[in-house]
Amino acid sequence: MEGCILSAPIHATEYDPNRQKHFPIKMIRMIAACAHNGVMGAGGTLPWKIAEDWKYFLETTHGDALLMGRRSYEDFTEYAQSRKVVVLSRNPSKKFPHAQQAHNLKEGLAMAAELSSNIWVCGGREIYQEAMVLAEELYLTLIDAEYEGDVYFPKWKKFFTREISRKELTSNQPKLTFLILGK
Repeated sequence: MEGCILSAPIHATEYDPNRQKHFPIKMIRMIAACAHNGVMGAGGTLPWKIAEDWKYFLETTHGDALLMGRRSYEDFTEYAQSRKVVVLSRNPSKKFPHAQQAHNLKEGLAMAAELSSNIWVCGGREIYQEAMVLAEELYLTLIDAEYEGDVYFPKWKKFFTREISRKELTSNQPKLTFLILGK
């Protein structure tokens, strides 16, 4: 990721690894969980309640800036008070308690970079899709089950081809696989 510059609005086709980095960011990471069938959301929330997955998310992202969309934030509101959060929303009149608001990914990344040198992209689907080319790592929890839902995690394998680590948790159902993937 070293050496890129982006012009507004950010689109995957604008990434140029040979240019100077535009944002003063140590690292952009994405963190997500999805079921075996790719589902990651249902009706604006997670379709599962898995304590180990939620604990992993909170511990992994602690102290860093979180960048998320409006629907993700609405599910996260009670935790935002103790976090550094930037919410992406196209609605300028919408207010987000305990969070800053940005109107696009470029603006959101710049705001998050002011809060921390490490930024976590936390959803939703469109934001993950747009950030795939920018993120250096993907922390992906694979849930070995199928859930019904209306939001699917975008295709990631062409962006994150290197497995950095894998940890499996099989003591509880369903089995969880915590992957850290790089480019």
